[in-house]
Amino acid sequence: MKSFSNYVVTTILLFGVLSYYIPIRYNTPYPKTIGPQFDNNVRTIYIDSLNTQRPEFFLLGDSMPGQAIDEITLGAQLGKKVELVSLAGTASTIWYLIIKNNIVLAEHKPKYLVIFFRDSLMTVPGYRVTGRYFELIDEFATESDTLLIERAYINQMGFLEKFMEARLPLFGSRWTIRQSIDYYIRYPLGRTLLDCNTTCTDQAMEVIFEHSNLDQVFLSEALNVADDYLYKKKTLNFEEQIDTSFLPEIIRLCKENNIQLVLVRMPILRFNDPGMQPPGLDEYIRNLSAYLAENHIPFLDFDRKNMPVEYFTDALHLNEQGKKIFTQELTKALKTLIK
Repeated sequence: MKSFSNYVVTTILLFGVLSYYIPIRYNTPYPKTIGPQFDNNVRTIYIDSLNTQRPEFFLLGDSMPGQAIDEITLGAQLGKKVELVSLAGTASTIWYLIIKNNIVLAEHKPKYLVIFFRDSLMTVPGYRVTGRYFELIDEFATESDTLLIERAYINQMGFLEKFMEARLPLFGSRWTIRQSIDYYIRYPLGRTLLDCNTTCTDQAMEVIFEHSNLDQVFLSEALNVADDYLYKKKTLNFEEQIDTSFLPEIIRLCKENNIQLVLVRMPILRFNDPGMQPPGLDEYIRNLSAYLAENHIPFLDFDRKNMPVEYFTDALHLNEQGKKIFTQELTKALKTLIK
């Protein structure tokens, strides 16, 4: 009993010391402002590429379009300059930031912005916004992105989580602490033993953990587990999700900058058997289609159209044969939109 009492006292003392030290160490106020804080250092890579490459079509999505589209063939068949940006693991929140803080600020704006997504991905602002995805969000967000903080973070928290975020430094600064720990695990040893600096280490990690080096079966299963969130009953309630998502803002930004937005639903294999499809998905797509029509946004739905199983490498990605077919079908669809 005495050892347990000592454990409790030690834990309370340690917790108290950390609660005092963490706000000082990471220069955070107490109580902490709820949600992440960003600075105004924004990565301008797509402003630069738009101004130098001057594409008429700007294609944006996660890893799926990167493996489904032959960019050179598409541009040649359309007779237009095309730029494809395929960012693995990204979702609508990061795409919104790239549009808001890069694309519409470029001197040369694309005539067409084509976003590739799967199922409910355009109306889930809290999807893939933490962990390594937060680092990418931080690159494109500014301190004035209050709508981002509200919809992607604060709206996803319950009362208890908001209280802990503001009042418990160990919890509120968890991502900053994690980044600090990750830095000391990742960089000093390589720099000391191998003379490999930060850039060298990052490049080595990208090579080692690139998609082709991973167990594809395990990766596919992991993606399916992560994607379960996209098919929850609440997530598939389009009317409930739309006003708190970034889709209305993406539409507004494009209209104000004379950019024709086009949404493309990608084919996937996850629900190859119609009986496996979650209830509510068809209704969600119908509501999404109607909403886009009301806002004069072309919607190209490639839900398994002309894409048999042998055209896929896994549940989400097409192989070379599938890439050829999808590029042809996408070209036909986009040609009907060219004015």
